[in-house]
Amino acid sequence: MKNPGQLRMMCYKAEIVLGIEAWYFLHGTTGGVCNLFYFLSLLSKMQTVNVQLGKRGQHYTVKAGQADGSLLGLSREWRIGRKVVRRLLDDFAERGIISVESNPLTSLVSLVCVRSWLDSGRLVENPLFRPSVGKFEGVRIHLLNGQQFGTLRRSSKRHGNKSVGKGRAADVGSCTAADTTIPTAPAATSPAEGHSLSRSECSPTVQ
Repeated sequence: MKNPGQLRMMCYKAEIVLGIEAWYFLHGTTGGVCNLFYFLSLLSKMQTVNVQLGKRGQHYTVKAGQADGSLLGLSREWRIGRKVVRRLLDDFAERGIISVESNPLTSLVSLVCVRSWLDSGRLVENPLFRPSVGKFEGVRIHLLNGQQFGTLRRSSKRHGNKSVGKGRAADVGSCTAADTTIPTAPAATSPAEGHSLSRSECSPTVQ
């Protein structure tokens, strides 16, 4: 999977709420690529309003908080097999990161760990948000559209065939802190002219 260099979302900022197990799982790897990359890929596809899409002459709705997660499309983008994609999505779902529902045309991925997003100066609560931790527990992250991925890169470490959680898809080592730095804010200012982005806006908070 090629590193796109920066995060692209359909909103200005998103708040993510994760359990500790989910947070550590995102720093594992699948196929030599940090799982955080795969999550950010899904996040970049998340719709902020309901949209109608179509395939083979038929239409379906992708709701706000969902991404079109066609297994074939993700397999091509991520450069891993469809079975590995399915196992990885199952792993994400087991840890409260996403939920997946399928129809004859595609798979719809609900980003249930996204609590809210900021778009056009308006804070929107994700109608699909499903809390996986208590109010003062877990990890909370604020990600900004356009953030640089920094030192996120492929992990070269391998630890045999050890897997993360029930022998699932994250079967190749784990990313170290140097491998998986959460993106830092770019130098640009926010849409509100003159407001500089502070580091605290994009740093994870462990509670």
